[in-house]
Amino acid sequence: MSWKPNRTRRTWLASCASTVAGVSVLAGCTSDSSETNEDEPENDDTLSADTWPMYGVDPQNTGYHPTATGPTGDEVRLRKVFEGEGSISNSPVIVDDTLYVAADTHLYAVDLETEELEWQKEVNASPAAHPAAGDDRVFAGTRDGIVAADLEDGEIRWRNDIGISSVNPVPVNDGVIGIQNLFLHYFDLKNGDESTLHDMRNHQGSYPYTHVPAVDNGNAYFVSENSIYAVDIVDGSVQWQFNSSTKEPLGESDPVVLDETVYLGGEDHRLYAIESGSKKWELEIDEPIKCSPSVASGTVYFGGGGTGTQDFFAINIENKSFEWSPKNLRYSVSAKPVITDDIVYVSSYHDLVAFNTEDGTVKWRVKDLGQESGESIRAPPAISNGTLYVPTAEGNVYAVEDA
Repeated sequence: MSWKPNRTRRTWLASCASTVAGVSVLAGCTSDSSETNEDEPENDDTLSADTWPMYGVDPQNTGYHPTATGPTGDEVRLRKVFEGEGSISNSPVIVDDTLYVAADTHLYAVDLETEELEWQKEVNASPAAHPAAGDDRVFAGTRDGIVAADLEDGEIRWRNDIGISSVNPVPVNDGVIGIQNLFLHYFDLKNGDESTLHDMRNHQGSYPYTHVPAVDNGNAYFVSENSIYAVDIVDGSVQWQFNSSTKEPLGESDPVVLDETVYLGGEDHRLYAIESGSKKWELEIDEPIKCSPSVASGTVYFGGGGTGTQDFFAINIENKSFEWSPKNLRYSVSAKPVITDDIVYVSSYHDLVAFNTEDGTVKWRVKDLGQESGESIRAPPAISNGTLYVPTAEGNVYAVEDA
């Protein structure tokens, strides 16, 4: 790789870390980078290797954990650590050796050391909403709104049934934000009271749209049809708007932010890099970009898919070129890839693939996860203590570890 970003208070701690059960967990992303203490050491990574607090691992949606390691050998083994009664299409949260996941209208906490259920709560949870951890709580979207439960015992701190479904909570300073039905909602951290930060219908307001916004430097970044917006998470004002070059939809893409540049793909076969509302560059791809990108070490990773094609891409940010040749897969990539320093883990419907980030070689591959016919993976895995935790639409969570 050509370069690696420094994960300091300027890029990581700007997310406003809070302590959860003795573990530093991201709780927002509104700090001004001007508050940086230049005397602080570089690469001050405070997110522990056994913690995965939210979808995309951080509010910027990078999908990159700088200290975690997953299975790295040539062979892996699978173990079922959770079996639910309904579908799971959400990415698990891991804090203090406990995995939190939403399934069959319940919120579950599983002890990863004993693999026993710590607690479960009937909260009318939506299996398609990604939970997030912060401030001693796990936040989860429900079929009616959002709920905040105590990490330790599942006690409901508050809930707000305002008639919205499957909101994906993103912790920010003093609250939680989420997008549903073209509205950007804000929920108060203390009591869950809701206010509308932004109504996308006031301007373009059309489908498709982002489901999990990226948050950085006080702004939420999200897509509505063929535009991406930066909205101030305090007053809801639009800081900038960028339209796709082709005026074609950008798709249900969750943007990713790194070093003040926003990366996202579109149905118009393009990968965009945008800074302050202006295009830095765009790169044409042979396929529509079907999954939300992740970024680390100077490379953007994402999946594409068209008629008869399912490829995985790695694009060098500096050169605007392929880091390695596109990798053809059996199925399309719809779930966001997750990254450690050496490996990018890719969910491809029934399959899991671990690519070496340096050259794209396959470290290991699991075909037809879970059973002969293959369970389907519709959400990104989480990583903790050398293990990949993979949710399936059949209601299970598998631990994938070195054999």
